Amino acid sequence: MRNPVTSHDRGERILDAAADLVLRWGYKRVTIEEVAKRAGIGKGTVYLHFRSRTWLFVCLLMRESLGVVDELAGAIRRHPATVLISEQARLTYTEVQRRPLLRALFTRDDDVLGELARGSDADPVHTWRGELAADLFRLLREHGLMRTDLDLATQMYVVGAVQTGFYLQQPAPGSPEETAAALHHTVHAAVEPATAPDPGVLAAVAPAVLARYEQFRATLASAISAQEGRA
Repeated sequence: MRNPVTSHDRGERILDAAADLVLRWGYKRVTIEEVAKRAGIGKGTVYLHFRSRTWLFVCLLMRESLGVVDELAGAIRRHPATVLISEQARLTYTEVQRRPLLRALFTRDDDVLGELARGSDADPVHTWRGELAADLFRLLREHGLMRTDLDLATQMYVVGAVQTGFYLQQPAPGSPEETAAALHHTVHAAVEPATAPDPGVLAAVAPAVLARYEQFRATLASAISAQEGRA
């Protein structure tokens, strides 16, 4: 006896179809009708799952982000030094390069993502990401894993500007790993102490950093599920 198709399964199929089409044609050309056709369902069923075309693609980008969060969390479990902002920047860069949709988002590729590349329609995600970053910066500053010669807001601006520059400056020198290493070096020099961190401190802080990433992941997953579960 075949298992019935769940609302979640149908939502995932819609997202898979949207991902395939946006990478082939670009956001501006992909219609809900085409997504429905590729997913093998009716147009109305797409709207039962996702309240608008924009939110369908925002959920798609959130789903892509889950993969990066999972990689970061796994790395923190294996290597507590991953809690360092420079390490997180390095790993995030390499993971984004492996994911075409996120690479288009971070490089503001208008051909692939259209208006979504400018972030205006993904404000909740930007807000959640900013709240996570501020929380992590405070935690790492409290434990001596970031310098405090700059105030928190300025330090966050510096790191954000450096990362944005690395994503937007094309072509990047060398392989993604080499560029990520240069990003790591730059962030470390800008905001972290010159001396090597105490392994004991890293191990002590790792569970708290991991808990914050797990909460961020839960927020993204819940937002996607809320849309998928509308049907």
